[in-house]
Amino acid sequence: MDSRDTLIPLGMSQSPPASPWGINFGGGLNSTALLIECRRRGFVPDWVLFADTGSERPETIAHVERIREWCAGWARFEVVRWIRKTGKFEPLHENCLRTRFLPSKAYGYGGCTDKWKVQPMEKWRKKNGFDRGAFAIGYDAGEFRRIRTACARGDDPNFTAWYPLVAWGIDRAGCDAICREAGMEVPKSSCFMCPNMKTHEWQELKDKHPDLWAISVEIDTRARAAGNLPQAGRNHGPLAETLDDRCHHGGCFT
Repeated sequence: MDSRDTLIPLGMSQSPPASPWGINFGGGLNSTALLIECRRRGFVPDWVLFADTGSERPETIAHVERIREWCAGWARFEVVRWIRKTGKFEPLHENCLRTRFLPSKAYGYGGCTDKWKVQPMEKWRKKNGFDRGAFAIGYDAGEFRRIRTACARGDDPNFTAWYPLVAWGIDRAGCDAICREAGMEVPKSSCFMCPNMKTHEWQELKDKHPDLWAISVEIDTRARAAGNLPQAGRNHGPLAETLDDRCHHGGCFT
């Protein structure tokens, strides 16, 4: 432990800091490694939740289904979604098309994460009688900045956010090794039109999923036509031109 430990919450314990407890599964490398390592260490969560935005990549959905099967007999696995007041589910990309805005991260906010990820998980816990306890988050030992930001926000007063990968000293490379050893190939986890994607990721989307690429371009086109441009410093031109030979910026569409 070093001087930075003063910024680490109680969730830095080696074992679940409260009971009941669960895991916020994001569908990516870190949270997959988190599941594998918890199971290897003999920890059994009361729930594992994956929040489906409706705009996940097909590869992510396939991986989530594999994890659901992998969890059978060990932990309760549930998929949750954000439901509007009308009682209907609206995928994030459909919301962007309807409102003519890019995902909120393009404007420097985290509203898409809060509405389509955090809120459905909170609602599920409340509905199922889990009004206090802890939940594990897959930040790795190399993500000190994210941990510091989370600490500054503060935890839910009734729940302790637990960062086991950090507590166990497992970084991104360690997560990759854990997943490979378990025979799991984990695809990138993000919405297919996430503003934080890099140029090569847009190219991969266009090559593998031209239908999703077309939706992403339409989202960008509608937002620009409505004057809802990305925040200053992140506006590098229309997404449709992202893959032109002239464009070499890694953050187009943002």
